[in-house]
Amino acid sequence: MIRRVKAAVAVLLCAVLLASCGDASVFSDSENLTKKVKRSTDTALTYHYADGAQDPPTTYTTFANGVTTFALSAFRARSQAEKGSFVFSTASSFLQLNLLANAASADTRLEILQALAGNLTLDDCNACSSYFKSRIESVSKIGQKEAPDAQVTLGGALLVDKDTDVKTSFLQTNQNFFGYDVFRFDFKDEHAASKLDAYFKDYTDSSGISLTGGTMHTASALSVSDAWLEASVPTGKGTFNGADGAREADYFTSDAKALKSDKATGVMKYTAKTPLKLLLIQPKEGTSLGDYIDSFDIHELEALLGSVDITAKDVAAIPAFSVTTDKKAVPLSDSLSKSGLYSLFTDKAGFSALNYTNNGKLGEMYEIPTDFTVSQNGVNAEASTAAKADAQKPTVTIDRPFIFMLLDNESNLPLLMGQYQ
Repeated sequence: MIRRVKAAVAVLLCAVLLASCGDASVFSDSENLTKKVKRSTDTALTYHYADGAQDPPTTYTTFANGVTTFALSAFRARSQAEKGSFVFSTASSFLQLNLLANAASADTRLEILQALAGNLTLDDCNACSSYFKSRIESVSKIGQKEAPDAQVTLGGALLVDKDTDVKTSFLQTNQNFFGYDVFRFDFKDEHAASKLDAYFKDYTDSSGISLTGGTMHTASALSVSDAWLEASVPTGKGTFNGADGAREADYFTSDAKALKSDKATGVMKYTAKTPLKLLLIQPKEGTSLGDYIDSFDIHELEALLGSVDITAKDVAAIPAFSVTTDKKAVPLSDSLSKSGLYSLFTDKAGFSALNYTNNGKLGEMYEIPTDFTVSQNGVNAEASTAAKADAQKPTVTIDRPFIFMLLDNESNLPLLMGQYQ
């Protein structure tokens, strides 16, 4: 009898021990350094929208112009490398770069800041990034019971090798302004890949992130969906003159604002709950999409946005389209290096503000690409909540390869960009 009791106790102790060890295929609390630090709620410091920061920092316009210029440059570099349609989360990239500026040594920090926002200080950029990220995520949650599918999530993490001693000051800055998770773990562990897959399960089944070539990496992911603010009506088949020739496409018509410049035409359409607007921009006939993208800069974007006539009644004929991906992590180092970050991914970059030994090296910045669908229902929307409407005669038609952009309503900062051919 005593032997049976001892055996039962041994089994129970073993079970408790195993439970305390947790699941080796997911990140443990000890590996998530973010859990050790609490975010400040002082809006005078953080400009966090959910805490009550209703107005942006005074440098926000300068920041938005600088970051938009950088985002367009990175988009051009991506476009030159891509053969077909693609989508690129420009906001995820600049937010992760801003986070890295807080980890960097003086020269590397200066390179990042000059690429992003010219002469703004790190404190300026942190506050502006915090306001942008927190606002765009928070606004979509307002009235979520009425529109549960309306959301924007800018996910991401900093991945640090187990031998890197991360400074508490960096962790505090990350929590105050960015809210990303910082994981320190063994990159060579047999469960490293499954931990990343479990962490990014809302974005992909298998991230494909490689943890070679550095002691730190970043990974970002975007999720966005919403219905249209204005009603849309399916109008049947139409002709889309794609890069490979004419093909049939399903079209819908909708109230939208016409865009035009010397080089292009397009439309602008608002989402219902998220603080976003969709731009579809096609070069004028006779100009290829690639040639137009090569010249697409902030001045061209400002010309298009400045052409909007708020008094006009515009109706757009828009093709329903979808850009699907395998959701495998895409390395960003090549396109970012061509956009002013010449030494960030080399041995010349230093990260003395991250750790005490300054021996960290950035291996790669990854983006897990999102699928992007535009239909009569909205952006990545399964069903429309907009009011019913009658089909109208379009005043502008999107019928050839185009750029698509989701912009923040307040700052015109691009959340994502892509091309459709």
